[in-house]
Amino acid sequence: MKFTPKLADGDVNVSREHPLKEAAWLVGGLILLLVLLYIVLGFFVASLVATHLTVNAEIWIGDKLSARFQGQADAVLQQHLDELLRALPDDSPLHAYPFRIYLNDLDKVNAFALPGGSIVVFKGLLQAVGSENELDMVLAHELGHFAHRDHLQAMGRSLLVVVGSWLLPGDQSSDMVPWIAGKLEKKYSQKQEAAADSWGLDLLNRRYGHVGGAMDFFKRLAGKNKSHFAYFLATHPHPEDRMHSLSTLIRQNGYAVGETIPLTKGQSDAKARGAERAE
Repeated sequence: MKFTPKLADGDVNVSREHPLKEAAWLVGGLILLLVLLYIVLGFFVASLVATHLTVNAEIWIGDKLSARFQGQADAVLQQHLDELLRALPDDSPLHAYPFRIYLNDLDKVNAFALPGGSIVVFKGLLQAVGSENELDMVLAHELGHFAHRDHLQAMGRSLLVVVGSWLLPGDQSSDMVPWIAGKLEKKYSQKQEAAADSWGLDLLNRRYGHVGGAMDFFKRLAGKNKSHFAYFLATHPHPEDRMHSLSTLIRQNGYAVGETIPLTKGQSDAKARGAERAE
C-alpha cells in the first residue's frame, strides 16, 4: 500500500483562540497563583517570624532599621511613654523591650512602631492632639502593635515579596509582586489596627482609671476625612469606623469615661519644638 502524504487542515501550530484572550488567561493565572502563594506562604512565614524571633534578635533588627528614619529623641515624650509602660501588668512581655520614642519633623499625622522597641511620632500628629489622654491613646495603640508583634508579621511577609521579585522573569517582576502584595496587605493591616485600638483602650483605662479622650483624636480626624471611599485601600480604618468600634468596646467592657487632662507645659513645648524644627 502506497502512502500518499496530505496537507493538514489549517495551521496546527496556530491557536484558534485570540492571542489577547490567551494572554489574559496567562496573566490572570499568574496573578492568582501569586495571590495564593502569598496568602498561604505569607501566613506561615509571618507566623514563624512573629512566634519564634527572640526579643534580642528583634532589637538587633530594629537598630538596623531605625537608622533609616530621621528623628530626635525627646525626653518629655519618653517620660510620658514610660508612664504608660508602668501601667502594664507585671507579667507583660513588653517589659523586655527597651522602648524609645522619636519625634520626626514631617507634618504627617501618624506614628509607627519599629522592631525592637522604637516608636516614631511625626510632628503633625503631635500638633494634632489636644490632651494628654489623646496622646496616650496614640502611644498605647503603638504599644499594642508590639504586644501582637504586628511589625514582625509584616516583616515576615515582606521577605516573600523580595523572593517573589527575584523569581519572576522579566523586568516588570520587581514591580508586580510588591503591587499585588501591597493590595493584600492593606486589608490585613486594617485588622491589625483595630486590634491595636482595642489593646490601647485597655491600657488607657489602666493608666487613668477611665478612657476619657480615647475617641477625641479620631473625632478630629473624621471631621477632616468625610469620604469612606478614600479609606477603602488604606491601612487604617476610617476614623468614624474606629470611633464606632471604640464606643462599642467601651460599652461592652463597662469602661468609665472621665475628664481629659490638658497637655502639660513640657508636652506643649515638645509640640513647639517639632514646629520649630520644621520651619
